[in-house]
Amino acid sequence: MAASISRLVSTIQRKPRGLLVASGLASIGLLTVLDYYAPPEVSFLIFYVAPVLFLVWFVGRWAGFLGAGVSAAFWFYEDILSPNRWTSRSAADWNIAVRLVFLVAFVWVLAELKAALERERAAAQERLERDVRIAAEVQARLFPRADPEIPGLESHGVCHPALGVAGDYFDFLPLSGVRYGIAVGDVSGKGLPAALLMASLQGSVRTLASRSPDGPAGLARELNSQIYGSTQDNRFATFFWGAYDEKRGALEYVNAGHNPPMLLRGSGALERLRSGGPPLGLFASPDYLQATVGLSPGDLLVIFTDGVTEAVDAQDQEFGDARLERVLRETSGAPAAAVCDAILAAVAAFQGGQPQHDDITLVAARATGAR
Repeated sequence: MAASISRLVSTIQRKPRGLLVASGLASIGLLTVLDYYAPPEVSFLIFYVAPVLFLVWFVGRWAGFLGAGVSAAFWFYEDILSPNRWTSRSAADWNIAVRLVFLVAFVWVLAELKAALERERAAAQERLERDVRIAAEVQARLFPRADPEIPGLESHGVCHPALGVAGDYFDFLPLSGVRYGIAVGDVSGKGLPAALLMASLQGSVRTLASRSPDGPAGLARELNSQIYGSTQDNRFATFFWGAYDEKRGALEYVNAGHNPPMLLRGSGALERLRSGGPPLGLFASPDYLQATVGLSPGDLLVIFTDGVTEAVDAQDQEFGDARLERVLRETSGAPAAAVCDAILAAVAAFQGGQPQHDDITLVAARATGAR
């Protein structure tokens, strides 16, 4: 019920002000007709309150005073100029004055109440925006501040939140020996709740990644257990984790329900990294499978969240995997940072000024062969 009322109010507020004023005055006009033909002892005063309230709330104080003035003009005609209404001029004047004062006082009180509510709403919005700015600053420090130095792999990551703070996550982590971890995650939802779960996921990855005995699949199982036991049923995260071994030039990975990353080979062949299991937090004890892919010089790996491929244009069409693949092929020889910039530019051009509805996160890694 409350949601329906809120939608109705929003719909009315989007109407032109001239139309709203005309509607309010038309309602007063209809009341005047009914009031004129009603017996003199029947009072319609309370019904004039409704259109005056409408004018004050949706147009402004001046419109409420205009409605009160139009009502008083009718009362003057009805009680003084119209024949056979009031036999006593003083009684008619008093009747008009009392009703007009009532409406004017009503307009004033209602306008002050609306102004107070708007000030409180503006203050609450300002506090919320300040909190989001602080949260965004804190979150920005959680992401890598510089590209990692991984022998044999040139890497770059970027995250563009949709609502100030992101539920997306990426990270580069040094592991034991000559291995390096690359993580990308996408928490369900947006805004502060998703950002809090993202921070928890990031902390867990940094704690568990270097000590998980069963490789990427074991890490996914441990993360799933933590998220499943500490979040609500509608909270989950897709997650991709890859451990790059610079000696072997190979990436051992697990994909927990994430968009399959694209691996564009130097030969032009495209592979998708799908091995893994369900998103983290959906099931109590799911099974995860890991896989290994070799990376040869010139190969380009792009890990992305659904904010890239599900970005929409004005016709509600999605950017899609095919457009992303086309951008990768067009930038096949560019540095990792340039690849990310090209993808972001292509998505922005495709949206054509439409608002960003989801967080966008990208990690590009190009095998260089230099170790």
